[in-house]
Amino acid sequence: MFEVKIDGVEELLAKLDKYGHQINALHTAVPDELEEWQRDDMKRKFPNMDSATVGHETTAATSIWPRSRQPSKDTHHRKQGPKQYRPATKRGPRPRSTRPILRAELLRQLWERMVRLATEAMKWP
Repeated sequence: MFEVKIDGVEELLAKLDKYGHQINALHTAVPDELEEWQRDDMKRKFPNMDSATVGHETTAATSIWPRSRQPSKDTHHRKQGPKQYRPATKRGPRPRSTRPILRAELLRQLWERMVRLATEAMKWP
């Protein structure tokens, strides 16, 4: 018969338990960091964020609009005049801009924040 004996398992289990607590702390730290990013880097006075925790999974999301959230004031206060007919050559939707909604600098700052947060939380005890 073979017998396997391992010394120091309790210390390893304690380290793994501490590591698990660090990872579980990310469930609250990531949404907080996303909100902080919106306040500091995006200069949002009122951050717009949705976060949800289901089981062992946490999601945090923000909405970024290419333009203002409010509709343009010009379209609501325009007086209705006589109907004008336009030539058929300009029909169809206007092409949208190909410019990204989120500037590359803001995306880089968010990336750096999340990498720093994950690196601190994933340190081996």
